[in-house]
This record gives sequence, C-alpha cells and structure tokens, in this order.
Amino acid sequence: MRKWELLQWVGALVAFAAVGLWIAHGGHVFTKDKQMVVHREQDPIFGTTRERVEWRSTFRLGLDIAAPVAAIGGGLWLLSRWQLRRLRRQTDVSQSK
Repeated sequence: MRKWELLQWVGALVAFAAVGLWIAHGGHVFTKDKQMVVHREQDPIFGTTRERVEWRSTFRLGLDIAAPVAAIGGGLWLLSRWQLRRLRRQTDVSQSK
C-alpha cells in the first residue's frame, strides 16, 4: 500500500512541476530554444536610433512538452488513487466478515 501512496505523490508532483515550469517560462505553446534581444544604439551626430538584433540560446518550455509530461503525472496520480481505493475496499470487506 505504501508504494501506491508514494506513486500518488510522485505523480502529483510531476504534474504540478510541469505546469508550474511551463507557466514560469512564459506559457508558450511551442518550446523555444532562442530568444531575441534588441539593442538600441543612439547616433550622437545625427540623432537617429539604430536597432541591432541578437539571438541568444535559451530554453523556454512550451506546452508541446509540458502537456504530455503533466498528463503522465496526472495518469500516475489517477492510477494510484484508483488502486488505493480498490485496496481499501478489499480490506473493508475482509474485515467486515
């Protein structure tokens, strides 16, 4: 019975961690591996502004990865919850006899 309780906690932790990390990374639909950084430079002589774009390598978790991981965690939670209820019913029936 202990292993099902542990699996229930692990499943819930995996599901909440995946959703929390997805929200913390911006809630994007697709996973991003680069981030655009725009540098604005002022020309002192002419007074114009020039923009320079730089792409930095980063990792932003998207829903395309977070959703399956959260679904697996939720599935483990549901499976262990169902198994624990089934085991409790069996012990209740055997104790009532």
